[in-house]
Amino acid sequence: MSNWELIDFNPDTGLRKYVGDHPDDPDGVLVRYEQSAKSIDAIIERNKRAQIDSQGKRLGSLEKVAEIPVGVMYEWLVKFGVDAWNPDHSDAVKKLLNDPDYRYLKCKNIIL
Repeated sequence: MSNWELIDFNPDTGLRKYVGDHPDDPDGVLVRYEQSAKSIDAIIERNKRAQIDSQGKRLGSLEKVAEIPVGVMYEWLVKFGVDAWNPDHSDAVKKLLNDPDYRYLKCKNIIL
């Protein structure tokens, strides 16, 4: 079993990064990320408030339109093969953000 050591924590997102020994490779390491449900819920609530606050306002050219919890990004990568950090996947990210199942990730009530 691996011994996990916390090496990074972002209090804004609640994301924790751990490193540990690889059980099958004496020279290898594993990296693990965790984001608490409480942190994800806080992001979603912020997005919902932002959607309400943006009602009837015009969208600027460089404006935040979504905040995606890292846990959801990993879900997209595993379920759909969509890497939210990859610019080549921007169309797939937009499609997922427009999906009713993920509308709570948008900060604006718009179709991307």
